[in-house]
Amino acid sequence: MASEFDIIDGITRRFDTPDGVSLGIGDDAAVLEDGRFNLVTTDMLVEEVHFRSDWCSPADIGWRALTASLSDIAAMGGRCGPYVANVAMTGEEQGFVDGILDGLESAAEMAGSAVSTVPIGGDLTGSRGPSVVSITLLGESLANGPILRSGAIPGDHIVVTGQPGRAAAGLAILRETLELKGDLDDEPLVEAYRRPVARCDIGGLLGETVGAHSLIDVSDGLRADLGHILDASGVGARLDWQALPLDDALAELPLTDDELRRDYVLRGGEDFELLMTLDDRQWSELKALELDVGLHRIGTVLPDEGVVEWTGLPDGIEPGSRGGWDHFRPRSG
Repeated sequence: MASEFDIIDGITRRFDTPDGVSLGIGDDAAVLEDGRFNLVTTDMLVEEVHFRSDWCSPADIGWRALTASLSDIAAMGGRCGPYVANVAMTGEEQGFVDGILDGLESAAEMAGSAVSTVPIGGDLTGSRGPSVVSITLLGESLANGPILRSGAIPGDHIVVTGQPGRAAAGLAILRETLELKGDLDDEPLVEAYRRPVARCDIGGLLGETVGAHSLIDVSDGLRADLGHILDASGVGARLDWQALPLDDALAELPLTDDELRRDYVLRGGEDFELLMTLDDRQWSELKALELDVGLHRIGTVLPDEGVVEWTGLPDGIEPGSRGGWDHFRPRSG
């Protein structure tokens, strides 16, 4: 069995010292270049709260841990930098750490941040309780940033990227709340839960060129995270039920009606899509880029604080309250 120092030595050999860092792994602390990395975020994944080892491989766990932090920097319109990783582990230490590192590296590559997003330190420890992975990620503001939650202006377009709701549906499948036949490893919704993708490319575009009045990632659920923008900005919203994006795999779920399918879109979290408010110019410029990811205009910002109106509702449907993820009511197990 490898010792703690053997594992650290392997990590040191695996990753180069990134741009913006004078000294990485190997001393009592890393040394950053002056004037770099004005953004910092941290996320913790706890076994049986945020993941289960029978549902996620160590590589999946590492991927999810880093993606949560990558998405936070993207949601500030920033560029991701290096990170510190802390791991408390049980069982086979070397195999677990190797898997975590594989996931961390793959998540950074998928998000387009591999050049500078590497570990520059951290801590390893054994645990008699659950396994824990904690990431502290640094980032840099770009020309238009940082983009906050508090800048939404009446008349702004409310826009969300991608297909929110997929990760929550994947979790429901793993929990057997939704019963689907076939191999779960080939199920796209389960893959969306195990390996969500941070929208670092779009966050960077908003921060560097296009701009946005407000920005947040969909980690707690679309409706809950929109509520965070509305609260911080002191505004309201008019939302269009028919404009909510519904992924093909979500549309095919064995649910009784459209309201239940849309419920995943509104209240499912951990998709890490970006939710933003844009003026006419920003919205036109973003659409003109013809990005690979879908951009969905789902509503308009209103001047009335806290008011949420709906258009296009089918008869009998009541969207209800925010819902969304609550860290003190865990859903992983």
